[in-house]
Amino acid sequence: TFDHETCLDDPPSGDGSCKVAERVYKCPIPGSTTQPAQYICGDDVYCVNGDCEPIVREPSDEFKDAVVALNALGQANSEFDESTLTLFKGTAESCAHKVFGLANCCSGKGVPLLVPLLCSPSEVLLDQKDDAGLCHKIGTYCSSSFLGICLSNRDVYCCFQSKISRILQEQGRPQIGKTWGTPKKPVCDGFTIFEFQQLDLSVMDFTEIYSEFVDAAKLPDEAAALIEIQAKIEAYYAAHKP
Repeated sequence: TFDHETCLDDPPSGDGSCKVAERVYKCPIPGSTTQPAQYICGDDVYCVNGDCEPIVREPSDEFKDAVVALNALGQANSEFDESTLTLFKGTAESCAHKVFGLANCCSGKGVPLLVPLLCSPSEVLLDQKDDAGLCHKIGTYCSSSFLGICLSNRDVYCCFQSKISRILQEQGRPQIGKTWGTPKKPVCDGFTIFEFQQLDLSVMDFTEIYSEFVDAAKLPDEAAALIEIQAKIEAYYAAHKP
């Protein structure tokens, strides 16, 4: 039975309220004259039979992972290719750099083109995409040679619509044994629905884009995205019925 209550606030609040209180109950035990006190404490303190321990709350980074996962789902919805039923499809792009000469249209990420006027519009655009973190470099091959001497090389990339698409492709392909092909025959295909279902996003490193998503707090509706993807799949099969 309840015996009494004592406020443990230090210092006491001026309005008479109490945040942490000690409640003492009398619990008769057969054959015993002593009645042990029981305690119920508030906030981050847990007490049993008079022994109190603080509750230590560990910081969690699961929120960032959840935000990225939701954004991955939202991006999957926007990048779903109805014609091939694939997700996060890329495009093969390349740029040339002369072995002897100033015309280098493959400056690399973060490095400006030295002579952009000597590069094609597609090469200038590729440089911009690479700087934005949208491209994955597959490799280099010799595109022009004379008497066994390479005169011009081409760097080949797979470029995607977003950073998260590139990261999912870079870290997802090894999980399912999907290769990038070769520089002369690049494979920039998207994931099939079955392949995407096999990916383990929890082991992927999204550090590169954490701040972008967490700061913006762009949280798509998971259910709505799934429904829209399903509707696109059904529409595809309905349109291609024999």
